[in-house]
Amino acid sequence: MSEWSGLAMVGRGESDAPHPEMFEAKIRSTVRYADPSCWITAAAVALAIKDSGIALDECCHEIGVVTVSDDGPRASMAEVEALGTTGFSSPLRYAASSPGAIVGVSCIAFGLRGPTLNFTMAPSDGVPMALAMCQGWISRSVARFMVLATYQDGSEGSALSRAVVLGPSAAGNTTTTVPIEWLTGKW
Repeated sequence: MSEWSGLAMVGRGESDAPHPEMFEAKIRSTVRYADPSCWITAAAVALAIKDSGIALDECCHEIGVVTVSDDGPRASMAEVEALGTTGFSSPLRYAASSPGAIVGVSCIAFGLRGPTLNFTMAPSDGVPMALAMCQGWISRSVARFMVLATYQDGSEGSALSRAVVLGPSAAGNTTTTVPIEWLTGKW
């Protein structure tokens, strides 16, 4: 665990599967071509938001999202490769399957309109920088809360996403423990 001045973890979640049942049909159809990595991350974000107790309808425009992953959308890239041999692959089919979609799908699913950023690097390298960004945005009141999520592919097709919701620390508490090892750890 590492200490970050001015930050408090108010919720966390973890997912190793897409869990489409967690999302309204309208949301699923809006981003129907998103890679499974995006939905796994969105599921972890959903659990972290639920754990935080934040009322999204009251502050969704004040919540930002930062994701960290060096794994691209593996399922989509395999499909593009396979279709590439046939000579045709529609770019419309993959609009929500870029590495940036890992952050975008969570924003679309929950209506989050705060600042966003996607670090395309190993979580062990990117999480400290992501925390610094979150801390800066919260301390300057650019965002009321920040969601920080990591995504990693595992062996034999497994995957894992972990997310935390961060907010300002309580008055008088200037240092809060943030689970960096949990966010970055291989499993």
